[in-house]
Amino acid sequence: MSTNRSMSEDDLYGPPPAYSLNPPPSVYIISGTLHEYRERHTSHVSIVLSPNFLRYLLAAGLIHLCIGLAAIVCDILLISMNESYSFTGFWAGVLCLALGIYLILFMSKPKKQTCSLQRFKIIHIVVCLLIMATLVISTLNLASDFCFDTYFGTFRCQQSAKQLKIILVTFFSFTFVQICTTSLVTSFYAR
Repeated sequence: MSTNRSMSEDDLYGPPPAYSLNPPPSVYIISGTLHEYRERHTSHVSIVLSPNFLRYLLAAGLIHLCIGLAAIVCDILLISMNESYSFTGFWAGVLCLALGIYLILFMSKPKKQTCSLQRFKIIHIVVCLLIMATLVISTLNLASDFCFDTYFGTFRCQQSAKQLKIILVTFFSFTFVQICTTSLVTSFYAR
């Protein structure tokens, strides 16, 4: 005699597991090995920056703000004279403005964590590379001494453009030296 009984879940999957207060060890632990737990080097250690360094950051931030504004004005004047085509003074000026604002905001709290100093160094390295590219492009623009005289004739080409180009190259050279100096000084604090 056969019964038409359906199979239960216990018949299909077996009995449920027995639960205990002591669960079995993890699959990833190899028995017989000694497990040591070391504290990781934390990047959240607080560092108090010296007042001299904070004054240096404030001065550097204000200098970068002034150079950024001057570079934007110089590039606008060069564009109006048809002497600039790459807008290097404009975007590098905006970059200097942003760096100046960042420096002033960074120095506003003297207690920093080492991770924020590391981020500060990385930002300075990136800006340094961008300023190097700007310096090369501005130097090429100065060396070219190109005016769009084929389109506008010589009456639109002005001699004061060369002085503005020299000023831009000087600004970017000074900015490059300033960023390198700030990166070196910061490396002593981020160790």
